[in-house]
Amino acid sequence: MIGALRLRSGQAQRKLPALWSWLGSRRDPTDRLEQLHADKRETKAQVREALERLAERHGIAQKDVTYAMAYADDMLSDLIYSVERELEHEAEAQDPV
Repeated sequence: MIGALRLRSGQAQRKLPALWSWLGSRRDPTDRLEQLHADKRETKAQVREALERLAERHGIAQKDVTYAMAYADDMLSDLIYSVERELEHEAEAQDPV
């Protein structure tokens, strides 16, 4: 059900954002693409922090963390590839050069 979450135990319903507000936020593909890239950067920073904590705990060399981050970057790029391309195509369609 869009708009509300029903709980079986009889608790109060928790309202979700209205569908129109969600669709409205999806309108500008350029803004959404910028947000996707910002989220990717934030996720990379979180992954690096986790790898550095692990490396520190277990005496793993910093160069190995750097190598692992190269894989993480590729992984994140693969993860967002389809959405990124879709947003790029939408942006180009809205503002052809």
